[in-house]
Amino acid sequence: MDTLEMDLANERQQATHTPGNVQISVVIGTHEAGPELEETLASIGHQQGSPSWECLIVANGRFQNDAMLQKRLASDPRFRLIHSDPAGLTEALRLGCAQARGRWIARIDVGDVMEPTRLQRQAAGLERFSECVLCTTGVQICGPSWEPIWIDRADGAANTPIEAILTPAERGLAIAIPHHASVMFQRHAYELAGGYRCEFYFGQDWDLWYRLAHQGSFLLLDEVLTSMRLRTQGISSLHRREQVAIARLSLACHIARCSGEDEDQLLLQAAQIRPQSRSHGRRRFWQAREAEGLYFIAENLRRKGDPRCRSYFLRALAKGFWIPRIWLRFLQSLTLKSRLPA
Repeated sequence: MDTLEMDLANERQQATHTPGNVQISVVIGTHEAGPELEETLASIGHQQGSPSWECLIVANGRFQNDAMLQKRLASDPRFRLIHSDPAGLTEALRLGCAQARGRWIARIDVGDVMEPTRLQRQAAGLERFSECVLCTTGVQICGPSWEPIWIDRADGAANTPIEAILTPAERGLAIAIPHHASVMFQRHAYELAGGYRCEFYFGQDWDLWYRLAHQGSFLLLDEVLTSMRLRTQGISSLHRREQVAIARLSLACHIARCSGEDEDQLLLQAAQIRPQSRSHGRRRFWQAREAEGLYFIAENLRRKGDPRCRSYFLRALAKGFWIPRIWLRFLQSLTLKSRLPA
């Protein structure tokens, strides 16, 4: 029996799932199967002491199943595969949440992992404080090979529900949610708020948080219950500028709603922010984007004194050799000691 089969056998022994008693729906959007997806699914399967859960894997676009996923789906009915059109993460999440049967919806992204007690701890918090509609936790941010970079515990009160709406509206929210993959929210509140909106292709999360904040309080648990990786080809690496623009529009929409003004024009602007063509004529543009993503990872590791940053600087230089700051920081990284920081 291989390792995956042993893990699945143990998970089957722990499962108490029946379609009628699902309490938590974990929703994942993905465009490919593989080791990273399996690592994420394994962390969900290893949850301890949590209420009954299901995991909805929304396959976005031309998705090809693999042996690991087939084995998991065949052996554990708590995992469900749903196929969607290739319309991006937002539409995948909309579909997954629409089919969720749980009282609460938890998010995680492919390649990230949750601690064995995450679902139980977040569900307990939302159960204890009935006025809460969203619970988030601290997040360990890592490099592509799980190099520790920083822990994001967010801003705001910990372990006590807070009203997230600030006055004036320009101040945004009273809690900075560490990461989209760290949240669990009430499905009923999500539906009342209107769910994820298709106009927000990138950074769909903050638009939802602003609207959820009008449905009830938020809870931040002062524990690190999710670990996520920065990926060289991930949305945050290649589309950081688009995410910043979407974040500004999300706040602008929030301000407009709080002022009783129309947000239609802002939604039209958000709808225009879409992936750009990867045509051969734009090769240098995309190389620069990839270089920026690699540089961001490398520089964060360099600031921690981690010599593993050098490999990412070299990859960044291969993509964007004309960018001076990459050369500067790479040369500075050569002074780092070979051993890893304590």
